[in-house]
Amino acid sequence: MPKAPSISLTKLIEATKLHPRTGLSLGQPPVTVPYGALVEPVSAERDRQRFKYLGELYECGSDLFQSASGGGGSAAGPAMETAPPPAAEKTAAPVAAAGPRLEWERLRSSDHAVTRASVPGGWLVTVGGTGVTFVPDPKHRWDGASAK
Repeated sequence: MPKAPSISLTKLIEATKLHPRTGLSLGQPPVTVPYGALVEPVSAERDRQRFKYLGELYECGSDLFQSASGGGGSAAGPAMETAPPPAAEKTAAPVAAAGPRLEWERLRSSDHAVTRASVPGGWLVTVGGTGVTFVPDPKHRWDGASAK
């Protein structure tokens, strides 16, 4: 397969570093990819764009990547792997604004991006935007800090 062309970014972007074989997030805080950096688009799936920067695999929102690359990197070309969105997504109605909604609160953390949402019986907690766990706290007394 031919190599995807390099694209120079017209503004800085924040991207998530991915494991080179699995393509899953490494759970690290987002990395700033600087203005003028040369990136190689790899694939576009749904609203995410994968690309290589300095030989490492990263991912960011497609709209952010398009605006930073002048729209030149997200179009599917013969050199890039893309997965077409499922037919159901093309015809799906927009999500209604009314109804229940999770409100995520960003917690101060010394190492990872941690957010939580109050739910009945406790908290939903996510680290780095990947994976979610339930923390029981029926009276919602946890202030977001580590135990002393």
